[in-house]
Amino acid sequence: MKFKNIAFVLAVASLGFCAITGVAQAEQAATLSAAPALETATGAASNGNELQMFRFAMEMEKEDFVKKAMKLDAAQEKKFMNVYYVFNAKLKALNDKRLKIIADYLTSIDKMTDAKAGELARRTMEFRKQRAALDSSYYAALAKATSKTIAARALQVENILQGAGDVAIGSKLPLMPQ
Repeated sequence: MKFKNIAFVLAVASLGFCAITGVAQAEQAATLSAAPALETATGAASNGNELQMFRFAMEMEKEDFVKKAMKLDAAQEKKFMNVYYVFNAKLKALNDKRLKIIADYLTSIDKMTDAKAGELARRTMEFRKQRAALDSSYYAALAKATSKTIAARALQVENILQGAGDVAIGSKLPLMPQ
């Protein structure tokens, strides 16, 4: 497939690794390097188990970054993490839907029709609605479990990570053909 490597890079980017790296450097909270991880990911592409292990490692990096960014005491962190784990599992499932949209786009790009373009656009907008709804429920659950201030900070951290990931993905996707 012409865009096979792009699809894999986008899968890695959707995990937020590039976003974590950029935000961590901006806040000087952690030092991560994307190059070794991408080399590992590229090598793991042929083996699903290795890819799952790589994805798990990236999720752990994200979790560590979020904990550092939140700067909570032990009691607050426990309440926060209980909500975060549920949110992150739902976000992973949602990102899997996004990866399917991207893969469908990349396999269809050379034979794109108006109907297919419309379907992909509809699915992308539905993904965005679902992500906004998930963010909203995340904020509400955190505000209830902790405080509105902690919930707002968590939403801010997540929005930064998601935004940076969106930029990383968008910058690698070829534009829709004319």
